[in-house]
Parts: sequence; C-alpha cells; structure tokens
Amino acid sequence: MILPMSVGTPLTSPSDRQLVVGAFILMLVIYGSTSAQYLCDPDSGEFATLAATGGVAHPPGYPLYVLALRALRWLPAIEPAHRASLITALMAAANGPLLYRAARAWGASQVASAIVTVAFLFAPLTWQLSTSPEVFALNVSIALALLTLAAKTPDDPRVALRHAALLALLAGLGLSNHHTIVFLAPIGLFAWFTAARASKRPFAALAISIAALCVGLLPYAYLVYAARTSDSTTTWLWGDTRTFDGLLTHFLRREYGTLRFGATDAKPEIGAHLVMLLKMTVLDLRGIPLLALVGLAIAIRRSFTPATRAVRLAVRFRWFMLLTSLVVCGPLFVTRFNLAPRGLTGIVCERFYLLPWAVLLVACARALDECAVPTLRRMKWLLPAAVATTSAFLSFDTVREYHRPTVSHYIHNVLTLVEPNAILLGGGDHRYGGFLYARLALGERRDVAFVHPRLMLNSWYPGHAEALLGRSLTRAHNQSLNAAQLLRELLATHRPTYLTDWVIDDFRKTIPTYPIGPLMRVVEPGGFMPLPEQLYAMNDKAFARFTLEPTRPQNLDSWKGDVFYTYARPWQSLAEAFGVQNPDRAETCRQRAERFASE
Repeated sequence: MILPMSVGTPLTSPSDRQLVVGAFILMLVIYGSTSAQYLCDPDSGEFATLAATGGVAHPPGYPLYVLALRALRWLPAIEPAHRASLITALMAAANGPLLYRAARAWGASQVASAIVTVAFLFAPLTWQLSTSPEVFALNVSIALALLTLAAKTPDDPRVALRHAALLALLAGLGLSNHHTIVFLAPIGLFAWFTAARASKRPFAALAISIAALCVGLLPYAYLVYAARTSDSTTTWLWGDTRTFDGLLTHFLRREYGTLRFGATDAKPEIGAHLVMLLKMTVLDLRGIPLLALVGLAIAIRRSFTPATRAVRLAVRFRWFMLLTSLVVCGPLFVTRFNLAPRGLTGIVCERFYLLPWAVLLVACARALDECAVPTLRRMKWLLPAAVATTSAFLSFDTVREYHRPTVSHYIHNVLTLVEPNAILLGGGDHRYGGFLYARLALGERRDVAFVHPRLMLNSWYPGHAEALLGRSLTRAHNQSLNAAQLLRELLATHRPTYLTDWVIDDFRKTIPTYPIGPLMRVVEPGGFMPLPEQLYAMNDKAFARFTLEPTRPQNLDSWKGDVFYTYARPWQSLAEAFGVQNPDRAETCRQRAERFASE
C-alpha cells in the first residue's frame, strides 16, 4: 500500500501543532528534571566554565553553543555545571518537535513520526548528551531544521528565494556550532540548488545565500572578542584567536590535524568502529532501524506519489541525497576515527552517533509506514507510548549512572588534600576541565595550578602555564616534550608537586614519589619519604576527609571509573609494601583497595 502523503507535506493540521507543542513541553520537563548537577564527561568542565566566565573552547571553539550558554547564564541552578546542563536540556527539548516535523516533512504519518521521535529522545546516549554540557544536541537541532527545509522545494519563486537563504543560514549556524554539519552537504546542496533554480533568480539567490552563510558564521567573531578582552588568568582561552590567522587555525582544528579525528597517528580500526556504530544504533534505538530496513527497501523501489515520471525521479533523487548524507555522517565518518573504539576513547567516539541517528530516523519514519501501515493504523498512539515508556525505563539507570558526581567529588577531594600553592601535573580532559571549573567557575583553591603536559605541545599553552606558575618552563621540540625535565622545573619552584596519573612510564624509577589519596606526591631531592606505617596513617587521615560514593561506577573504563580507581592506588601500594612482614595490615590494605577497584 502506498501512502497518499507525499514528501514535503506542510504541517498545518491542528493535531500536528498540538503534538509539536506537547512534545516540547514534555521533553523540557523530563530533560530539565534529569539534568546533571555535576561534571559528567571530559568537555563538561570546560563548557560549564565558559558558561560562567566566557572565553574560548577547544578547537574549533563551538561559538554558537558558548554564546547560548552565556546568553542564558541567568537561569537559576544549583551550581554553574547544573546551569550549563539546564541550558543544554532547553535546547535539546526542541529536538522532539524538530524530529517530528522533519519526519512528517519527508512523508511519514503522525504515528510513525512519533515513534521515531520518542525512540531518539529516550535513547540513553541522546538522553545523556541532552542533559549535560555538550554541543551535540544543538548540532542535531540545526540538522533537523535543515532536513525539514530540504524535504520540498517551494513553488512560489519568492518563497524559494527565502528558502535558499534560510538553508545557507542554517549551514553557517551549523558550522558555528559543530563541524560535522558539513556531512549533510549532499542533501543540503541539492535542496539549495533546487530552491535557487525555483526562485528564477539564481544569481540573486547565490548573493543572498552567501550573505546568509556569513551571518551564520558571525558567532566566530566572539572568539576574537573574548581573546582580546579577557585575562587569561581568570578566563579560559584555548589557543590564540586574537588574529585572523589564529582564528583560522582554531576553525580548521590544526592542533588536532584538520582532517584527523584525534590528535594521534594511530590507524583507524575500521571494522571495530563500524560494528560499534551498528550495535549501538540497534540497541539504543530499540531495534527500530532493523524493522525499518524492510520498509526502506520498499520505499526506495516504489513511487511515493502517483505523479509524472519526472516528479518521481526528482523525489527519488532527493531521497538518494538524504541517504547519501546518512552514509557520509555515519558509516563513512566513523571509518576515519583514529581513536580506539573502547574504554575512554570509545566514549568519545560514541558522542558522534547522534547526528547519523537523527538522519536515519527521519528515513525510518517513512519506512515504518511502508512496512507496517495496518499495524500503525490499528494501534495508533499505543505504539509511540509503548516505545517511549519502554525506552525511558531501559535508559534511566544508564543516564543516572552517567550523571553520578564521581568526577566532581574527585576534584573537590584533591583540592581538600593538597597544601597551599600546590602544583598538579597530569593528563585527561576530565581532569583539566574539572580543575579549570573549580578554579574559574567556583573560585575554589585558585592557588592550586594544574599543568597538562600534553597541552605543552601546543604553542599557546606554555605561556598560559607560565602565567599560572610565575616562571618559565621547558618547551616542546619537534612535537616532543621532555616530561622529566618539566617535572624537575616544577620541583625547582619548591611548591608541593603532585601527579594525578603517570605522565611517563619511568617516573617511578627516576623520580621518587609516594601515593597519598588519589595523587602521587613527588619528593624533592633530599625530601621526606614516609615509611609504610606513616604513609598508612597519612592516607587514613586523608580518606576520612574525602567525599566518596557508597558504590563503585558500573564501568571502570569510563571517566568516573578512571578517577574512582585512583583511590585504590595508595592501598594497593601499601599492601605490597607491608607484604609478608605485616600480613594483617597488608590484608587490611587489600580490602580497602577492593572498595575502589577489583583486584
């Protein structure tokens, strides 16, 4: 059976408008009430800081999202991280109406559109990234608005001209938020060309569209403004965007390698990434993509409307462009991921699935109609309600686990532990973002300086670190940093120096350290090295002051698990130190270590 609805049907019915408004209000309540109150992932500390103080984020800067955070910083919240989560939730709530409208615009029924909408909104990954400080929800919003416009070319030349300009504006805004919007170029350019031709004034459409694209890119001017007017000791400024060349470097992500996914020379594990994408797509979206495959094959083979051959070809080609965009932003893009699809880097890769999921579900909605028309008509709104309830129930524990305050507690515990004017040397975006947030957004322990050795490879960061420490530091040479020399220079300041993690493998052999809480205290030449009993007493006293969760993170290969495991380190070292000489004390240390990590 072929549905009478054609691609590009306008949403004018009262029921559609009611559903759109209802979806927004419902998701605003759900996302708002479940927004993370604490730092969640590697970028949340940086974005929560920028929401509170302004500044420049890591490349490419994400200025549209940062400006949105700044514009809504008046929202009441428990703390700045919670406010940034609420602002993200507000933007993410619009994805319900936007996905529904996009599916309807591409010819899906109300019920099919509602099914894919709730499947997307309540998928655990969507829910997580919609309720914590991240750019991906806004990226989906812009993409869905673009897909809605791309579904049909207006017949009125004046409307077509505005249509082309609006497509260009969305492209600019999308680039100002997240560069992956460029993967929708196949359907976006096709929609723009057809609109420009329908306007019967192609040169005027081109000129107006270029102007609209530039307007959409204007948020990048904020990066120049922030860099020129802010103090780098009180505002986070990644890179040097004061000049056009510096801004272009930031925009092109030259520090990471413009065409590379991560700042590493590792080869992509193509097969593993494709398997992970397929697995998460099927599981998180509750199998709907598999069900829709049958209908999608039927939809591609059939004519969507009983029209002339030229119209049928145009409709099919429009769908071909949509599916091409899906392939580019999904399977083709993940084959470029040069980070391992497991552990912490696997979590980084997962966040980029939201865009292909949104495009996929727009196609899935129309495909569901093709393969399940009798069922959809018979069960009507019972199916969307069942999908929403089931998916929300299955996702809630995952979202709650993602929002646990483990990283925030870690940051607070470390700052409670260290002496005045301490230096922390370590890696991990969750650490650098967390300590950045504590110092700039919360004003907590501004005397403590966190130095990130990997960032020392960038030309701008040594100056930032030197301003914090008040002394010059060793610089990288040929993209290589002498970490041991850097550590010796930090020790020369005679400030208490700690490692959050092992920066180089042979530190333990070359420079003496001892574990205290989740840190490693670096001992200056001739400094105090405690005996095992003394170290046990020091750690016992430190842990009594810590704020610790009663349970371990479910996944120790997560950001939470990474910092939670470090609490086990002193007890594991002490168990080894006591050994056979004091077996009772060694067993006590092993038991305390198991509280934080399995042996």
